[in-house]
Order: sequence, then structure tokens, then C-alpha cells
Amino acid sequence: MSLPEAPNHDWFESGDGCYCFTFVRDVAPEEALRRIGAEPVDDEEEADEIDEGLVDAYPVEGGTLLVEHNGYAGTLDEVQRELSAGTVTAAVFRNVNHDQMFTHWAGGREILNFDPQFPADSRGGEDPDRHLAEMRALGLVTENGEDGPDAGVHRALALAARLTGMPVTALPSDGVAHGVLDH
Repeated sequence: MSLPEAPNHDWFESGDGCYCFTFVRDVAPEEALRRIGAEPVDDEEEADEIDEGLVDAYPVEGGTLLVEHNGYAGTLDEVQRELSAGTVTAAVFRNVNHDQMFTHWAGGREILNFDPQFPADSRGGEDPDRHLAEMRALGLVTENGEDGPDAGVHRALALAARLTGMPVTALPSDGVAHGVLDH
């Protein structure tokens, strides 16, 4: 059986490879920033000069994509609890050491979390097997329950898009909102 192609996520292949992408279904960028407690930044030039804590909120099909460069707030329980209230979210994180995390929340509750490098043995959350069929279909986990041969952040991003119904293929240049976090 051949694995399906993972969607192209070249839109994030720049910089130092440290990021947290949080998919938030049916929530506008400004509202997503408010929910995570980010201080709004209205000036584009000011946003370009912020070194730490900057969160870009992109309006995409189906909701908002929060992008943290070298950040991790999208993986924090206290952030996800507020952000996912009344909706569905998924976050994919990777740091400079290539530590990785996927987390999926619905209605203020963590449904699934795992390390995208080792998804078979690292699944946790309230219902870690709820999306096992999707994980298998994307090649994150094999039919016999082992890590998929192509497990990693690209497949985790595909799962985030699938679980939130937000097929991000490019980051829009218009309508981006910015905020700063203290975490």
C-alpha cells in the first residue's frame, strides 16, 4: 500500500525551523489573538521589530492560522483551553533541537497529543485513538501500530489541517493581525 502524498507545506520552510502553527476553526484573527491573551500590535513596522513573543494571525479558509516563530504558546494547556472554547484547534510545534509536539483540542478539552517523530508510542489526551484512522491514512502510524516511515511535522500539519477543516496552502499577505505574548 502506498502512502498518500502529504500536502505541500512549503509556506513554512523558511527561517530557522523553530515554530508553532495553531489552526483555529471558525475564529477570526483578532478574536484568536484576544483568546490567547496577546497584546495587539497594529503597526506592521512595529511587528517586524519584535524579537520575542510575536504571533501572526492569518485569515485562512475555515478560520485562523496562528504562527509563532520560535514560540510554543499554542501547545500550552491554558492557552488551548481558551482558544478551543466552542471550536476545534490543532497545533504543531518544533524547536531548534527538533523536539516536536502535536496537540488537538475541541471545546476546551485536549483530545489528542503526540510527538510527530514517534506518534505510535507517544499518543495521549482524553481520546488518543479517536483519530487513529486519520493518522494511519496520513502515514503517521502503520496498520500494525508502529511509527509510520514518513512520520514527522509535514504529516502532523496535514493532520492538523484535516482535523480542523483548514487546508492551508499558502499564507495570505492581506488581513494579517499581529499580537505579542508574555509567555
